[in-house]
Amino acid sequence: MKQIEISRKTLKMKTILAAILAGTLLVLTVGYLLTKDKSAQRNKTLGVTEAVTGENSEEESTEIPEIIPGTGNGDEESTSETTSSEATTARARAKIIPITSEKEWFLAIISEQYPLPDKYTPTLAKPVSSNQTELDARIVNDYKNMYEAAKAADCILTPYSGYHSTSFQETSYTRKVNSFVSQGFSEEEAKSKASHKVQPAGCSEHNAGIAVDIVSASTDFENTKEFQWLNENAYKFGFVLRYPKDKEAITGIDYQPWHWRYVGAYAAKEMYENNLCLEEYLGIV
Repeated sequence: MKQIEISRKTLKMKTILAAILAGTLLVLTVGYLLTKDKSAQRNKTLGVTEAVTGENSEEESTEIPEIIPGTGNGDEESTSETTSSEATTARARAKIIPITSEKEWFLAIISEQYPLPDKYTPTLAKPVSSNQTELDARIVNDYKNMYEAAKAADCILTPYSGYHSTSFQETSYTRKVNSFVSQGFSEEEAKSKASHKVQPAGCSEHNAGIAVDIVSASTDFENTKEFQWLNENAYKFGFVLRYPKDKEAITGIDYQPWHWRYVGAYAAKEMYENNLCLEEYLGIV
């Protein structure tokens, strides 16, 4: 009996120990699962935060800056070809091109605001051998070709006036100023009115030899067949009507149907097709 009682006590102790062990394991298991769940949740939250942060960082690092073609402040290939082309054209047209430019001298803007360099003198040549008028030698061949084409259409484009020396231009300007003074205008008013017709020395396209007055310096020229032919064909040879009637407010010069300016065939074609004067073409408005 005593042995049986000891065995029961031993069994009871083992049962209690087993229960305690089972309880301990249960507590540990539950704690582990809770800890794992919290860790997973925390990692999930961190993952979302990192994803959002990473997304924003990527946007900042890949944002395409505004690119100005030719300045090297970005990858030009990252913009569309059209956008790049338009930006390049806009930049070129907004640029003041000097007569001393090796590649774009023929697009030089020459006026009181943008005078020629001091003592600027072009290399001259005669476009028509039977005429004493001279032009910048670089435009002579194009004028000759235009002259011959017009002649074949029974139009004679006699160069009435081409290159003007500084002294000649100054004399013409002073004469026009004095003419307005004699009409009762103050000297300041006379100079302002004169500049709408004749530019001061160094401020005229004639001083550069890249403009030519054809046949005569008279508004009657617009009624001739030569003027009509020029309006329809001059651009093909690189010449444009420099001071159109409907552009006086832009050019600052009165309408001069006789005054034709060389700008090169490409620019002349664009100006002709889009009804632009040189200031508009260059973006100087």
